[in-house]
Amino acid sequence: MSATGGEDGPAAETGRAAGLLSVRPAEPGDAEAVAHVHTRCWQQTYRGILSDGFLDALDPAGRLGMWQRIVGGPRLADHWVACDGGTVVGFAGRQHPGAEGQLPLPVRPVMLWGLYLLESHQGLGLGRRLLESAVGDEPASLWVAAENSRAVEFYRHFGFELDGADEVMAEWENLREVRMLR
Repeated sequence: MSATGGEDGPAAETGRAAGLLSVRPAEPGDAEAVAHVHTRCWQQTYRGILSDGFLDALDPAGRLGMWQRIVGGPRLADHWVACDGGTVVGFAGRQHPGAEGQLPLPVRPVMLWGLYLLESHQGLGLGRRLLESAVGDEPASLWVAAENSRAVEFYRHFGFELDGADEVMAEWENLREVRMLR
């Protein structure tokens, strides 16, 4: 899938073949593309974990304002985008310690608040590159859906382990998240 939710086409394939996969800091002009990717990634990642009705109701327009504030406003966090050619296909965010509105309170100096990559671009090294950009090899914390075994294994590969903490996200159909630390 492309950043706008359409099917991968020849341009995306050419970008991968030509080695045009990259990770860079997010810019204000990325807000719309990231809102689309964020929505599509949720629909891909949480299908079978959250209800189809919940996922089908997600709309990039509902996330656009959030992403405009995130990448265009005060730097409460740092964000990176993964690109195939010039097309955004994923993103990651690192929260600053003590950032206003930060939930939950991190137990490490760095908190990865999110890392999402379209299914079409998983397994190409972009997830690793996003993770390295966001947290490097620093001690870090993150929260992940307990039922998202692929993500749990991905983070374990990079030294994260479950610490026993969990929380239920009522606004996300009581999705259970677990904390991982490194």
